[in-house]
Amino acid sequence: MKHVFLIICALLICLVSLAGDIKHISITYEYISDNPNETPEQAEQTALHIAKQKALEEHFGLDVVGITSTMQRNHQEGQKVSSTSDVFSMRETSVRGEWIETTSQKVLEKSFDKGFWHVKVYLAGRARNHSTDKPEIQYAFINNTHDKQNRDQYYDGDDIFLRFISPVNGSLCVYLIDTEQNAYCLLPYQSNGMGYQSIDANQEYLFFSTATDPTADEYTLNTMQSSEQNALYVIFSPNIFTKAVDKQAGTNWRDEQLPRLLSYEDLMKWLARNQIRDENMVVRREVITIRK
Repeated sequence: MKHVFLIICALLICLVSLAGDIKHISITYEYISDNPNETPEQAEQTALHIAKQKALEEHFGLDVVGITSTMQRNHQEGQKVSSTSDVFSMRETSVRGEWIETTSQKVLEKSFDKGFWHVKVYLAGRARNHSTDKPEIQYAFINNTHDKQNRDQYYDGDDIFLRFISPVNGSLCVYLIDTEQNAYCLLPYQSNGMGYQSIDANQEYLFFSTATDPTADEYTLNTMQSSEQNALYVIFSPNIFTKAVDKQAGTNWRDEQLPRLLSYEDLMKWLARNQIRDENMVVRREVITIRK
């Protein structure tokens, strides 16, 4: 009984320590659009996204890194030598905290004034200081297999691919969220029975292309609107984790096979549970616009 008691105490200490790392934070934020083509739905999503970053910045602060280097060059004309110095300076900032889960979000006010949207939102959730051990992944969403730079503008009928590289071995999942709050699992592929995409360190991958992987699922972006925004989530960890439970989605209005799906709410719950368990999990969100 004594050994059992000690084990229970140790587990309780671990749970208390874990809970103590996570804080409940909230913010009220007013967003004023600077894009005359922004729809009210896009303005709301932008307001909530910026509010999240502002809340993390207020509660956890910023890491500021400054780099300055000087390069001296000599010039000779005949026997006369002159020198000039080129100074390169760079300043980068990153938020120290990471968002774990949204517990409440509300649009308090919304108005259209002089061609721009004004949106006031309230956001609350759970967050913590980010782990300093997170791997620095690199990726780019592209519509041409020869491209290298990340692309956020697409047209109806464009293909989409993903370039990805990690400095460490790990697991990868990728999701797309549409305007109806459906969360589509783009990676791992439907033929993958393990529930995650295995990643080897320092290897560049090109996903969603059968030219590099005959088992790959290929994707084409579609919209029935003049313009719509989708969100892409890149989720990576040096530890093994499996995708969320989902179901077969069927076909779209063009009779094309859709990826597996679950609700956006269920995806966020799954993501929150995994981030709590795994401090080294990296989550990146990209917003893309699809136009007719």
